Amino acid sequence: MMVRYAQVEQGAPFPDTPEDPPHITDLKQKRQSKMEEMEQDPILTCLYRMRFGASQLYVYALAWVAVIICAPVYVDYNFLVRQVPARCVVPSCDGNDTSFNESFVQWAIPENQQCKVYQRSEANITECEEEYFSNDTETSCSEWVYDTSLFTSTTVTEFDLVCDSDWLRPLAGSMYMLGMLLGAITIGDLADRFGRKMGILVSVLLLGGGGVLSAVSPNYTMFLVMRLLTGAGGVGLFQVTFVLAVEFIGAKWRTFVGIMIEVPFALGEAMTGVFAIFIRDWRWLQVAVTAPAFLLLSYMWLMPESVRWLVSQGRKSDAIKIINKAAKVNGVEVPKHLLEDTNPEIPTVDGTISVANSKDDLVKEDQPPKVKKTVLDLLKTPNMRRRSFNMFYCWAVCTLVYYGLSSNSGNLGGNIFVNFIATMLIEIPSYVFSYLVLDRYVLSS
Repeated sequence: MMVRYAQVEQGAPFPDTPEDPPHITDLKQKRQSKMEEMEQDPILTCLYRMRFGASQLYVYALAWVAVIICAPVYVDYNFLVRQVPARCVVPSCDGNDTSFNESFVQWAIPENQQCKVYQRSEANITECEEEYFSNDTETSCSEWVYDTSLFTSTTVTEFDLVCDSDWLRPLAGSMYMLGMLLGAITIGDLADRFGRKMGILVSVLLLGGGGVLSAVSPNYTMFLVMRLLTGAGGVGLFQVTFVLAVEFIGAKWRTFVGIMIEVPFALGEAMTGVFAIFIRDWRWLQVAVTAPAFLLLSYMWLMPESVRWLVSQGRKSDAIKIINKAAKVNGVEVPKHLLEDTNPEIPTVDGTISVANSKDDLVKEDQPPKVKKTVLDLLKTPNMRRRSFNMFYCWAVCTLVYYGLSSNSGNLGGNIFVNFIATMLIEIPSYVFSYLVLDRYVLSS
């Protein structure tokens, strides 16, 4: 999985360019001030100044488990939709016990042809003898025999995705990618609105439910629909878990956390190849790599909510409970003055004192209404537009190369399982290298 997070020097804004008009520069300064105010919140300060102790390690370990579980669905396409050798069924020659390599194949089927069979010299002959087949006339077939020496079953053999239906096979990958697109947009927004744990819950239901239902699909259409749901759940689970882990860690360790969380992703991908060695039936393989997602339902009780998200929503009492528990686990004491009076008192109309329980209570009457931001804001200013298109291009190239190499690892010479596992594990040294040089490069430049 490609690296999705890089730590830059805290508090350092991006430099303005001459292309930015004065009102845009002023807007940037206001946004930067708001971010700094958020970072300096007393509650977040208590959390981020803690050392990387047992509580942070606990959350990070849970994040690793979630990433390992969601990773296999990104690459199980290599085995679920694997193309296997096929040939036409030869009437009167093939029976229930015949295999892919039979002696009559040499004279009943054209060489290197899986969609044609030689026509019999006379239609009423039912004997399986070479003299009754005409090498001059070929005819199409509607049934096939597959080579099951490597895999006992794939979606190709199950739904006959060969010959005229061969074009349907890549749709499984396309539907998964479409699911990733939809999941990245919708589940990310859901996690911002209703919390990181809610994002995890929805992702787990999509990933586990879509995966198990695809394993029992009676037809290819249902399989494709379930692949879309699985893709949405897989990318949603990774993104939300990634964000939750990073938000629970102080700035000092965010580069480490953000990059090294890709290591369990590579391990999870490699685990898919290990499963495939022992499970050669696509239905059971799909269950093996997706059903464990339901174990993550326990995160609704085991995983703490993001303190940063709670503070942003005005739920400071809930955030304080998590911080106090984390401090107790770490064996440190939180300064009481930082957590006391976090709900400011404000005067009411009748002169009494009321406690502001949420950020909405502190909005002044004369404050202008907030403008909702959309993805189109990435294209409104020249500077941001240039950066956005640059990132769009980089991600497109990285995705094409990454999934292109992953999807074709089984086509290399040699043992396909060893090739696949090695291709996945080769990512780990790159993550370690990135962590060692990234901060040094960014700070030096």
